[in-house]
Amino acid sequence: MSRLARNILVLFGVIGGPILAQYCANRFGLSQYAQGILYKIALNVTLAAGLSLIIGFAGQFSLGQAGFMSVGAFFSGLFTSKLVLAMTASMNPAFLEGDTTSAAFLRGGFLILTMLAGMAAAVVASILVGLPSLRLRGDYLAIATLGFGEIGYNLLLVYFQKQYSDTAYYMPNEVNFMEKTVNIASSWTVALVGILVVRNLISSTAGRALPAIREDEIAAGAVGINSTRYKLLAFIIGSVLASAAGVLEAHQTLTVNPANYRFDRSIEMIVPVVLGGSGSLTGSVLAAGLFTFLLELLRGLPSDAQQYRTIVYAGVLVVIMILRPQGLMGRYELGDLFRYIARRRSAGRPTMTLPALAAQQIIAPQSGKLECRDLTIRFGGLIAVNGFNLSLAPREILGLIGPNGAGKTTCFNMITGVYRPTSGDVCLNDQSLVGSKTFRINQRGIARTFQNIRLFANLSVLDNVRIALHAHLKTGVPAAILRTAAFYKEEALTHATAMHLLDLLDLSRVADERAGSLPYGDQRRLEIARALATRPRVLCLDEPAAGMNPAEKRDLLNLIAKIHQLFQLTILLIEHDMQVVMGVCHRIVVLDHGETIAIGTPAEIRKNPAVIEAYLGEPAGHAA
Repeated sequence: MSRLARNILVLFGVIGGPILAQYCANRFGLSQYAQGILYKIALNVTLAAGLSLIIGFAGQFSLGQAGFMSVGAFFSGLFTSKLVLAMTASMNPAFLEGDTTSAAFLRGGFLILTMLAGMAAAVVASILVGLPSLRLRGDYLAIATLGFGEIGYNLLLVYFQKQYSDTAYYMPNEVNFMEKTVNIASSWTVALVGILVVRNLISSTAGRALPAIREDEIAAGAVGINSTRYKLLAFIIGSVLASAAGVLEAHQTLTVNPANYRFDRSIEMIVPVVLGGSGSLTGSVLAAGLFTFLLELLRGLPSDAQQYRTIVYAGVLVVIMILRPQGLMGRYELGDLFRYIARRRSAGRPTMTLPALAAQQIIAPQSGKLECRDLTIRFGGLIAVNGFNLSLAPREILGLIGPNGAGKTTCFNMITGVYRPTSGDVCLNDQSLVGSKTFRINQRGIARTFQNIRLFANLSVLDNVRIALHAHLKTGVPAAILRTAAFYKEEALTHATAMHLLDLLDLSRVADERAGSLPYGDQRRLEIARALATRPRVLCLDEPAAGMNPAEKRDLLNLIAKIHQLFQLTILLIEHDMQVVMGVCHRIVVLDHGETIAIGTPAEIRKNPAVIEAYLGEPAGHAA
């Protein structure tokens, strides 16, 4: 199917599908009760899509979605009242009460305008709540959103009691013609738009930054991902969808009641995300629909059994979590099934060759000069590194060695921005990096691997590398959501480049495997491939041979030499294995107790008395 035909089909599904469903419901006499259930399912699907993005993909726990519903309900309710009263003052009441096409268009226009007002207010509120709390790691967002929901509830109560001497706001009688606006068509159009926005985002290279942050925020920063920006993006989109649901609810009941947006409502919204599968949009949407229908089904119990409705509902949830703790869909999506079928059909066919442009971008030599000047870092009273100096020339391979606890990884962490030095400077091509965030340092040309492998273990091998290419995208998030032609072109180029890198490191055979399931040696190579995908000038390798057997170490030596030749990189290597260090490094720096004790060629370091004493713990003469 052509891209144009696919887009037309999606457009019909999002807009035409709900309208057709509403026509069929009216034409064949679907009861108001049944239509109400479909409306509630659409409302909860919208909420689940937004919360799935925040919790499931970005890994941030929000307890304030009900608060953002109240923001949408409040601002859209007041906006509707003022707008409708102003625009319909001179209109014929019979027109307002009628069911003509003109009246329907007028209602739809009011709904769109008021929804935009509620969503705009939600954007402002989500930035005010999310920006300070999302800069920090941990559960600060949960605390902040919990407080936001309770503060919002109490503010609305005070406002309504002062303005209307009531605990809720009831829209004026003149606005009653809006009650016919929220139906199957309007509610499901909003739900499908929400699903489409989230789906388009998470299936793009830019959107894959979100699960990378969820998996390992430090590793995400090391491949150039601005964690705060992407977490805030997910929070804003999720909050806007909650606000849109609040607008629909306010217009369906013509009431804004703060009691409907308490803390327990936020907890109810989390249930479908957890039961559907944290990290699965499909699972969250299916669970939202299933459990909305289950609740309505339980309402049909005899009056004397209604007291058991909540018990039955809770029991079903417990049974599902026992039988399926990862959720209904786990981390899988409906699209994964179609991709699996497509891979099976294409098995044995010749693969696509890499576009020449991608090859030029990824193979283009780019090296840098790295300097460390009097780097010192203190942790309380402990001086971990003292006056460390380093000058690494372009295209040089330099080894940084020393006994355990000498401060080697601490130097790496200062160079890459994980730690900020107490004093001293780090310069790349004569530009200072001190004070820059980790992702900025990576974007400026320094990539690293970790002593303890930090892959995005639950993502595929291919996605691990594609994520690292995201900082070089030009189209960005809006193009990913709107699916522009430029997006498709860049996505194909990103896929081809990632596959080329995997092929260089002999990993293309496992491109679709989960990264955490790879053998140890392949995981080490994947981490190097991911670092190379950021297109670095300086590559910092932190004990890449750790845990390898002799054969794997020989392969690693050949791999480092191959990378150096192909990419013309400057390489800084931490390693305990002297065979690897002596076999690949041009020069070696030796640290002991945070201080430099020797610098020289491998031959000079091999017979340096201070180095021998540091490693063996006795003077060189006795060691001999």
